Amino acid sequence: MTDLLPPAALLMCLRDPLGRIVALTRQALDQENIKAQGWQVVAADDAEVDAFVHGESSQIQALRKTDIGLVRVLEDLIDVLISRGLLQFTDFPEAAQAKLLERRQSRTNLSHRLQPLLLNDEQNLF
Repeated sequence: MTDLLPPAALLMCLRDPLGRIVALTRQALDQENIKAQGWQVVAADDAEVDAFVHGESSQIQALRKTDIGLVRVLEDLIDVLISRGLLQFTDFPEAAQAKLLERRQSRTNLSHRLQPLLLNDEQNLF
């Protein structure tokens, strides 16, 4: 059996029972896999492919938004644990220490740059 690799302009897709694309691949698939799992050839520029890719990317973007908030929670948690003596900064690997220090420095720099803006806004409140 030979592997079937679609041309660059074509992809292989799997569809759900309603006919919607649920998976895409450019990987070479053998005839047995294609038949057993129901892979189909689809054009890379097909509107359904575009809808699937954008649907996936919007889900990934939503996850990334929560990642950003969670990073801040973890930073604060680390600071609390260190301040209470439950954790030592040196308990972290050097690479993690460097990242934590970099974030802390970036937040400090940003807060110094924002402070004059906040003061100016407060003066204009009355």
